[in-house]
Amino acid sequence: MEVFAKYLAGIDNPDHRDRTEEILAWVANKFPNLEPQIKWNTPMFSDHGTFIIGFSTAKHHLSVSPEEVGIAHFADDIAQAGYSATKGLFRIPWNEPVNYELLEKMIEFNIQDKADCSTFWRK
Repeated sequence: MEVFAKYLAGIDNPDHRDRTEEILAWVANKFPNLEPQIKWNTPMFSDHGTFIIGFSTAKHHLSVSPEEVGIAHFADDIAQAGYSATKGLFRIPWNEPVNYELLEKMIEFNIQDKADCSTFWRK
């Protein structure tokens, strides 16, 4: 995924870089209709010009943002997965497994929920 190459190259920790690349590749392979892109120096995926999910790296975790609606809708699932969350994102610690089932449900939810959305962010 050439679109993410520069972002990934900027991740100093090789384990964090590999894991981030693995997650981004998983999303791209699982949802080939989504457009991978970098906006605000953040890797994300969109559908018909509307934001679906974004990722960012931090020292102790990978942040995942499905927008506030997605966080609220999946609050119980996020807690059951053992992830901490804010209003707009949840955190996957580098030393914890990735719950791909949760990611898949969030992405599918946003694709369906934003099918008629004509703006990048929800209004």
